[in-house]
Amino acid sequence: MNTCFRIAFVTLFLIGGPAGVSYAQQAADTTAAAGSEGGLVLWNIIGKAGGFQWPILGILAIGLFLILAKVYELFQDRWAGAALEEAHIPEMGTQEIVDLVQDQQQSMLAEMHATLLNVYRTTQDAGTLHEEVANFVQSQRERFDTFKRRVDFLADTAGAVGLLGTVWGMFTLFYGGNISDKQAILGGMGVALISTLLGLIASITLNLISTEVYSFFDSRIDQIEDEGDELRFRLLELSPHKNGAAAEGSVPDGSGDGQASPAAPSPAEASAAGAPDAGVPASTASATATAAPPTPQRLELVGIPKEGVVGTELSAVQLRAAAEDGTPVPDVPVQVRVGADDGTLNGSHAEVTLRTEEDGTVQFDWALPEAAGRCTAEAQLPGAEASAARTLSVQARPAAPHHYRTQGNNQGAAGGQELPNPLLVALADEYKNPVPDHTVRFEVVSGGGTFGDGAQTQEVTTDEEGQAAVPFAVGAEPGLNTVEASIGSETVQFQAMTLGQ
Repeated sequence: MNTCFRIAFVTLFLIGGPAGVSYAQQAADTTAAAGSEGGLVLWNIIGKAGGFQWPILGILAIGLFLILAKVYELFQDRWAGAALEEAHIPEMGTQEIVDLVQDQQQSMLAEMHATLLNVYRTTQDAGTLHEEVANFVQSQRERFDTFKRRVDFLADTAGAVGLLGTVWGMFTLFYGGNISDKQAILGGMGVALISTLLGLIASITLNLISTEVYSFFDSRIDQIEDEGDELRFRLLELSPHKNGAAAEGSVPDGSGDGQASPAAPSPAEASAAGAPDAGVPASTASATATAAPPTPQRLELVGIPKEGVVGTELSAVQLRAAAEDGTPVPDVPVQVRVGADDGTLNGSHAEVTLRTEEDGTVQFDWALPEAAGRCTAEAQLPGAEASAARTLSVQARPAAPHHYRTQGNNQGAAGGQELPNPLLVALADEYKNPVPDHTVRFEVVSGGGTFGDGAQTQEVTTDEEGQAAVPFAVGAEPGLNTVEASIGSETVQFQAMTLGQ
């Protein structure tokens, strides 16, 4: 209800603004206001817009009608879905959930629950429901975006009509050439200013109220997404892949009517359909019956590199589902997810569910994050034992050096003495990750100074912090010493002064 109060406050404030102007006008002109009420004065002022007040007020009325209709729709939807929000789905069985959804009024939450239950009935696999939740939320946001674009168009149009009134008022003022006529000046300026004021008020009103409505919708759709994930996780716990039994009860379609799952065939029906009779010897039955596919017992890593460069994509990472004897298991779901700091899968997803091919393999692309370090992904067979889960690990190493900084420049020491601080170069890649194990070559260009080992060139490898440091002793003669540090094709100079004795 806080959102409703905020919308009402903004509306009254903006509508009350022109009224405040009218009362100020009334106080300034007591003679004209003596026989008029505040509302009449306001209407007289609006009437000076030269006819442009009608399209502006009409646009404002249409926009407010659309907004109020959307607000009513959102509050009605929230009221209709209240029972589902209050239900303790994590404690319910499949049939209880089905019965609950069947009895609900039409709402976004009930529609999403019905969709998830129908997909669950079709696939018998709750691991595939993550994308259904994401798709439903995306479709609802697109529907609201259509409404938002209409209101934005009306707000822009109101401002444009006000601007048109401004142009028209100025045109009528200067067109006749009678700018010395006081009444003509007042009339033209009145049309220009009042139409502009009305256009701005209508535009700001529509924009502010629609923004509040969007805030309420965004909060509502996030809540619905959380409820969908709660149902998805519960169905995952009840999945037949996990407990080896068919899902309980029937699942409603989008209209709310449930449809019973087909019952298991009786022995007679099975015999008529070609199934082996109970009296047939086991050897004959095994020869005529179709062998059941093996049950996956483990996931195997087929193709995954040990490391990759930050910000790049590892293509065609492969896993394989296999039975206990190593036989590949086709057409079973494999769920892979990464953490918030471990990159994305197949484009921009944190979680994907894939089905194995004939050879039992699945493959996906893994985009590594921009931060260097160890990245992990969790892969599992939904409903299988915990031993079937695997953790994939890849080291994201820094990219090539892109930035560098220096320390120890512009120091001084007595002839032949070492500088107080070493000369240091720190390397980082384009994502600001330190670049270790990179060679930096230091060379004395002038001044006769030497490095720690007495040589005038020295190569240093950067450490884990991306830093390469070398002690430097200035030359014996007073003057300037120059050292160049080479990082590939890039060079950076250090200067040090040999001080007099």
